[in-house]
Amino acid sequence: MSIIIDPEIRILPEDHRIYVLHPGRGKLFYNDFIASNSVFLDLPGIQFESAPLEDSEAVRNRIRMARRISGWIRSGGRDGERPSRNPEEYAVMNPSPNPPKVLHAIIGLYGEARPGDLIVVPGRGYNSTVWIGEFVGDFDPEFKVSTARYPFEPIPARRVAWLPAALAKSQFNRRLVRLMQNRQAIIQVSREEDRREIYNIAYGDYVWGDTSGNLIQVTHDEIDLYDLNKAVDLTNYFASQYIALKDGRLGEFLGLGFHEAIERFYDKRYFGGVNVEIHSPGYFGRPMKVALLAGYVSAMLALSGAGLTAQEAVDLQVQNSANSNRSFCDEQLEADLRETMEMYANLHLWEDIICPRREATKNTVGLRTGVVVKKQGRKAD
Repeated sequence: MSIIIDPEIRILPEDHRIYVLHPGRGKLFYNDFIASNSVFLDLPGIQFESAPLEDSEAVRNRIRMARRISGWIRSGGRDGERPSRNPEEYAVMNPSPNPPKVLHAIIGLYGEARPGDLIVVPGRGYNSTVWIGEFVGDFDPEFKVSTARYPFEPIPARRVAWLPAALAKSQFNRRLVRLMQNRQAIIQVSREEDRREIYNIAYGDYVWGDTSGNLIQVTHDEIDLYDLNKAVDLTNYFASQYIALKDGRLGEFLGLGFHEAIERFYDKRYFGGVNVEIHSPGYFGRPMKVALLAGYVSAMLALSGAGLTAQEAVDLQVQNSANSNRSFCDEQLEADLRETMEMYANLHLWEDIICPRREATKNTVGLRTGVVVKKQGRKAD
């Protein structure tokens, strides 16, 4: 009997980047971004033959041209005052030694952002939707979009795949909210805590360098704190179980009572802070200082809620749909889960204690992860 585990865990390179991009003054291009599946700067009529990666007079001439076209359109676009579309006509005799502010945004968006990097687009007001997307492909000089503001002036754009992770601005931490209200056109998110919050929202579970993150959804409309604590205990149990597994003491761990096992093996050094959003429904996310820990906890939650015996899960396979190629992380997660389930298969603990506790979390708080368990090609949870 074949059991397939799809952890849907995104594996990110250590140099992965996240940008916050403001959709123009007054969020003018917010709807254009979403409708066109792309992002761009307020530079009508501009064009680049290749990705702009440095300051140059050619780029500065194009910036001056775009500003002239923008001002002309805002003032009514009279034919007799139509600006030239030749960038060389905007050269100046004594250029400023200081680059224009928009140059940084041009290089960041059109030159440096790579496929797979994240782009965060805020709306107006605390209750507006913040969209998160991934850059798709490298900069393509031929790809341009028209907008409601500049219907006849195509703008170079970057293709984006919007993720199903949109939240209200008020649901982000205060630092990120301030970042979203900054007037710079584009800002790179650098703080680790802020990056992890965005990764949790965008991907749920993820691996970033030698660390990972875990997002668990709480789906019931009404949540009792007592029941929620029991659900958190189960996640702590599986986290402690992983620590025992890697220490070669899984047999000792499984021989202890539920709470005694947590007390003896749980180690705070493995975890960062917890992001909690319980507005029924909501989630709690936790960064983990081991690359495979997040995926292991989510997979154990999914397995224990899938109605499987421990014996059925002994020969499980990990097939991660979030990445195109099977990685070392996938192979190691599969080995860890198999070793765990082999130990459970010789005990009554799985059927008598663990699965009933997991079933209770489904009934009381609706605890759920993004992991999918398939049995003989059919979805089991």
